Amino acid sequence: MKLICFLFAVIFLCGSAKPYREIDLYDSTGNAVAFIDDYITDQVVYLWNGKPVAYLHQNFNNTDVYGFNGKHLGWFEDGKLRDNAGYLLGETKEALGRITSDVPMKGLKDTPPEQKFREQEPPKPYFSDLWSSTSASDYLPTGRDN
Repeated sequence: MKLICFLFAVIFLCGSAKPYREIDLYDSTGNAVAFIDDYITDQVVYLWNGKPVAYLHQNFNNTDVYGFNGKHLGWFEDGKLRDNAGYLLGETKEALGRITSDVPMKGLKDTPPEQKFREQEPPKPYFSDLWSSTSASDYLPTGRDN
């Protein structure tokens, strides 16, 4: 009887747990630049080296990107990460729609810092299909205090 209860508990817990996955983001040349840990409630955005730089926040019909310092950094919609001006910073392989380079090994994920009070998101700009002149690896760390 104890074995049946144990098996039932294991099946229940495994069936109700959210599957773990990471969403890889690529730059305009198809190089891996960042990834989103899609396991945590506020999904954390990491640079490829494992440094946490931002997180996603669901806001009515938007998915906003915030730095841990509370600064609004952009939006993540339809597999596209955009800055506050509406320019592309990164895309999923599916959104990019072309061959990507060989993906190097990801760095070990650092512990995300504490989230500060979020500033009000700016008005949503026109979303351009042009890439930002600033790379994701330079832009996203502006959401950290250190």
